Amino acid sequence: MSSRKTVLGIFGSLFALAAIGLLVAGSVVIWTTGTHRTAEGFITTSTGDVSTDSYALTSTQLDLGAIRNDWLPASWLATIQVTASPRGDAPVFVGIGPADEVADYLDDVVHDEITRISDGDVTYLRHQGAAMPTLPSDQEFWVGSSEGLGSQTLVWDIEPGQWTVLIMNADATPDVAVDVSAGARTPWLAFAIVILFIGGLFCAAVGAIMLVFAFRRPAIVSPEGAQRVVPPMATVPTGSEHDSD
Repeated sequence: MSSRKTVLGIFGSLFALAAIGLLVAGSVVIWTTGTHRTAEGFITTSTGDVSTDSYALTSTQLDLGAIRNDWLPASWLATIQVTASPRGDAPVFVGIGPADEVADYLDDVVHDEITRISDGDVTYLRHQGAAMPTLPSDQEFWVGSSEGLGSQTLVWDIEPGQWTVLIMNADATPDVAVDVSAGARTPWLAFAIVILFIGGLFCAAVGAIMLVFAFRRPAIVSPEGAQRVVPPMATVPTGSEHDSD
């Protein structure tokens, strides 16, 4: 195989692998949206049981500082949803606010930070304190919140910054126990699926063409101007050609 065909074979294989990856990714996104999508268009996680004997549960800091949306409405980027369903009769509060202001609110208040949720296993980081918190609904820094009896859902259009989600009993008492789920919605999802499939089909076509040229056997062509030489046919002597002496 010539060096040119070797290069075509290598790049054709790479394009074929890229096509498989893009098409698989598009299929996974379609499957996920079909099985985890709510009527409101949110793709949600499974519900997890979280609880603490302290005053509050918080998320790790959500760093959205790199997002720039000066020329787009926030809802055009993504909208997040957090649903908290209390496992008791107490009203629940769920809110999201600037990370530094949430930290100041919980300063010297014992609470647990949820650092990981995986397959039903929850990992917490305990922050110690001795103070009692004030009512969360009295705070004015929340950019989104929901409070009341039964399941409460927070819906928020993302904005640049560092944010923290907080879940508490609405009356600021300890022992918080809720079933929680999170979700996200973006208007770019359908566009992303189309791009994945178009990219996959394009890579598949380019890869197929390269592989065809790489492994195509050259045609055997006779030299120009060559003529086929037909050997003379042997003649069979007849009886008249034999003279008797």
